[in-house]
Amino acid sequence: MDFIILAGPQAVGKMTVGQALEKKLDAKLLYNHQTIDLFADFLDYTAETFRLSELVRTELFKAFVENKHTNKVKGIIFTVVVAFDLESDWQVLKEWLALFHKANANLYFVELEANLNERLSRNKHEDRLKAKPSKRNLAFSENELLTSYEKHRLNSFEGEVKNRLPMVHYLKLNNTEQKPEETAEDIYQWMKGVKK
Repeated sequence: MDFIILAGPQAVGKMTVGQALEKKLDAKLLYNHQTIDLFADFLDYTAETFRLSELVRTELFKAFVENKHTNKVKGIIFTVVVAFDLESDWQVLKEWLALFHKANANLYFVELEANLNERLSRNKHEDRLKAKPSKRNLAFSENELLTSYEKHRLNSFEGEVKNRLPMVHYLKLNNTEQKPEETAEDIYQWMKGVKK
């Protein structure tokens, strides 16, 4: 069983990289807006929406590790924005990882980073807008991207993830100049090396 976290700031390419990686692994992609938008369609983007989204994710992860013999795939690729400056975000990561760690899953934490101009460009990409309704208001989503960039640290410091999450295999990639398929291939080859 594999649990692969794809972390990074908004519009870094987590979903498109995850879609490309999904084609190479016996794993299914869950990108963070799938659960958020489910509730936002009814409740808007409120604290209750994010609470329910978190609850659904956690319950899915629990069910996945408890039903490994009947699951359709052997792994989950999960995309998430992590504010590395917030202790609450570290706690949630630890809780998710603990569920899979207890089930002896292979734990992978892949962190993507790209420069701000590239992320602002990707924020308008057709695939992103099609998959994520909340991003279709470009003025709102661009403001959210810039505000979170100023307010939070959305990429980790050197050695921080390995120090705080020692149970994971960790990889950090700058995908500013890469196509999603190239980044996914880099991740796939790295995972193969880890498993040897």
